[in-house]
Amino acid sequence: MTTPHITIAGRRIGAGEPAFVIAEVGINHGGSEEVAAQMIRAAAQAGADAVKLQTVDADESYAPGTASYAEFKGKELTLEAHVRLKALADSLGLILFTTPADPPSLQLSIAAGFPAIKISSGLSTNLPLIRRCAATRAPLILSTGMAEIADIDAALAAIEEGGGREVAILQCTSLYPAPAEVLNLTAMAALAERYARPVGYSDHHDGTLAVLAAVALGASVIEKHFTLDRTTPGADHALSLEPEPFARMVADIRAVEAMRGDGVKRPTEEEQRLKAQRHRCLTARRHLKAGHVLDEDDIGLMRPLPGQAGLAPAAFDATVGRRLARDVARHQPLQEIDFA
Repeated sequence: MTTPHITIAGRRIGAGEPAFVIAEVGINHGGSEEVAAQMIRAAAQAGADAVKLQTVDADESYAPGTASYAEFKGKELTLEAHVRLKALADSLGLILFTTPADPPSLQLSIAAGFPAIKISSGLSTNLPLIRRCAATRAPLILSTGMAEIADIDAALAAIEEGGGREVAILQCTSLYPAPAEVLNLTAMAALAERYARPVGYSDHHDGTLAVLAAVALGASVIEKHFTLDRTTPGADHALSLEPEPFARMVADIRAVEAMRGDGVKRPTEEEQRLKAQRHRCLTARRHLKAGHVLDEDDIGLMRPLPGQAGLAPAAFDATVGRRLARDVARHQPLQEIDFA
């Protein structure tokens, strides 16, 4: 069963709702609970809705000697640390969850009480793990970097097989950084149409422009890497946002959402009040006497003086040939009462 909305810790996510903004901490804490706590506080102050970690057992996920093993080994946080960090996030009104990269990490995520699970692009073909994640019945967020449609179909089928019900799907390009010409933000519309689920965008582009464009295009979820210091050594710090620019990004997201409106084309109340002042109306191009039959040269199209109003321009053709019942001064708006 598909649904255009999901709910994470009481927060409704989907079309018509404010974008769910995730500060992607990953392992930018470097294995330090204290740094992770600082980042959670900073993300809350910057206006994030959620913080996402990466929980990885390097010995389960990567072969020794790989770059990933070297990057993740030694940066693990204990279950107790995860529990304390979740309590901190809860106290700040922030949702904390993680990407569990392997079965032991998934068990840690469950034990910590995280209310959602992120399936990263690198895990999107790991169908056995996806089924286990789905079996928790927690809402899932699925990134689609490197994915073909067949891969997404298979991942969603695995989620359904595992008993998962609530899934959001993120457009993503798994390049670090990802250049503008490969972001393919309009793919979000195709994902929404095909899968009838909330869609969003996981950003690896430098800066915030792509995020704002994604929100303008209707992204319901935004994920952006977050750090306290972009100069910190590590794979993700250099393309992450520090707290101040992250806060500006969140403010800009909310402004773009306000600009987006509800999609119904109609004048605002203020525009309605301005229409009589701004639109043209039919006016007399010269002083015209009662009994005169109007021709085209008699009729002007002007913005009248404040407080005045006349027949709309659409009445021009029908007004030609009509006889005046009273004198009309030059520049005076023509009204129905002027005619016999």
